[in-house]
Amino acid sequence: MRSKAAFLAGGLIGYVLGTRAGREQFDRITASAKRVWDDPRVQEKVADVGQRASSFVQDVAPEVTEKIGDAVRQSGSAARGNGSV
Repeated sequence: MRSKAAFLAGGLIGYVLGTRAGREQFDRITASAKRVWDDPRVQEKVADVGQRASSFVQDVAPEVTEKIGDAVRQSGSAARGNGSV
């Protein structure tokens, strides 16, 4: 499903950028896209994805923080060992 949506979005963007129909056609396309974006079903999915992303970041943040801290400590140790600091 994601690949279909990406393909459709790419096709629409290519059409908008490549069209010679002018401003009127561009306005029609943007109005149609706005109607789709404002659809409650679309907004429900957007909110769901946002919630999942937020939850994922909260779950993974401690691990990432620990890995970054380890990398910084190793980098500092390496720099002190080389006489750079």
